[in-house]
Amino acid sequence: MTKEELEIKISTLQNLVTQKNEELSQYANQIDTLKGQLEDINKPKLTSIQFDKLLDAIEKGVGQFDFDDDGNYDYDFGIDYDNRITLESFCFNNANELAREIYDYVSELFAEIKEDDNQENQD
Repeated sequence: MTKEELEIKISTLQNLVTQKNEELSQYANQIDTLKGQLEDINKPKLTSIQFDKLLDAIEKGVGQFDFDDDGNYDYDFGIDYDNRITLESFCFNNANELAREIYDYVSELFAEIKEDDNQENQD
């Protein structure tokens, strides 16, 4: 083989590798899409109006929570080198209460279905 023939063969193989990598990328995207569809298949279906109501309920839950209550936070003060008071740590410690407030508003949008305990054990 001559130098030109080898260069042409290398170029051809590089093109094939590039083409196959693009195909692999497309297959990977299809797999990701199908995995998303598989996860969504057992989820309850909601209309856009229901999603809007869900958003409103979440906003009400967050809006009703008292973020100004000092008891919701842990904080530590310190004194800096130039005798200024500093806030060394600040932690929101009432996430469970916030979640409960949101849950209360969201749960008003749904009716609970009582499931048969035997049905859960058959899966």
